Amino acid sequence: MDGQPSFLEKVPASHVSAVDSSLRPSVSSIQEFEIRKHGTSVGSPEAHISSRLQVSGEAEYTDDAPMPPNSLHAALVLSKKPRARILTIDDSGARSSPGFAGFFLAKDVPGKNMIGPVIADEELFATEFVTCVGQVIGVVVADTHENAKLAARKVHVEYEELPAVLSIEDAIQANSYHPNTERCMTKGEVELCFQSGQCDNIIEGEVRVGGQEHFYLEPHGMLLWTVHGGNEVHMISSTQTPQKHQKYVSHVLGLPMSKVVCKTKRIGGGFGGKETRSAMLAAAAAIPSYLLDRPVKIILDRDIDMMIMGQRHSFLGKYKVGFTNAGKVLALDLHIYSNAGNSLDLSLAVLERSMFQSQCL
Repeated sequence: MDGQPSFLEKVPASHVSAVDSSLRPSVSSIQEFEIRKHGTSVGSPEAHISSRLQVSGEAEYTDDAPMPPNSLHAALVLSKKPRARILTIDDSGARSSPGFAGFFLAKDVPGKNMIGPVIADEELFATEFVTCVGQVIGVVVADTHENAKLAARKVHVEYEELPAVLSIEDAIQANSYHPNTERCMTKGEVELCFQSGQCDNIIEGEVRVGGQEHFYLEPHGMLLWTVHGGNEVHMISSTQTPQKHQKYVSHVLGLPMSKVVCKTKRIGGGFGGKETRSAMLAAAAAIPSYLLDRPVKIILDRDIDMMIMGQRHSFLGKYKVGFTNAGKVLALDLHIYSNAGNSLDLSLAVLERSMFQSQCL
């Protein structure tokens, strides 16, 4: 137009196919393999029990569970500071938000607010201080998932910021460690080997391993409801440890464990990421469900899931290793530091496993 070349005229001929419409034929395939029968299923091409449902999209996960009548959706109010004192919490904006049904804090927990799979060193809802970005301060419930998130965003928290430890190196310098977590494993006379002259080479250095997101396809989620007049809590949850949900929910509600039932039909991936952290989420959602005597569903959006559910630990290793010219390791002095975050959770077991596996050298 107006004497100017068109878009396609500007594109090199070798690139034009990138904007052409194309019809992709349907794809079919076949897999051939030898069947070896030995009187049992061993060696036979047995189909995975859930494979047909999964590949057809018919497999049902936690978020597919039908919502009971009068159900609510939950969203978390999270810390925006790595370390701070909570000065005020203003929920007036949330209370005027569409579909708002309730906002719950630590003062509303009928049982105990301190939780943890091994040591109860973590608050379900932060009270006076927050110790990481994404720490749960409270939970909002509303009539829809989007309305719950909107109301949670309208809760205003005022902080007094405090110095924060943000890396393993910061923690080492500040001598900031979880109590009673130092471990030592010794085998042989390492220093004597270094000094003996047997090692052709001795090198020292550091190695860092970054944290990893488990990245299960299905985010954390659960549906909870009360039965028997509110004296019992049932739930469907995407978790690797239903018994932890039973323990946490009974703990924060002040109920016997026999009054809490958790069912897990299938999970869309976990890889360790749904072992203990999902129990915290169940406990948070259990508070409004129990106090309002209404079903509550909570499904985390991916960004929130990645922020608050923890990852595989990052590590710093400081090593001194002696070895022969043939590559045989004769001596290793290794100091391992693990970023356990603001609560212990299962971090000590992870640290111990890293030490055991280091001995495989």
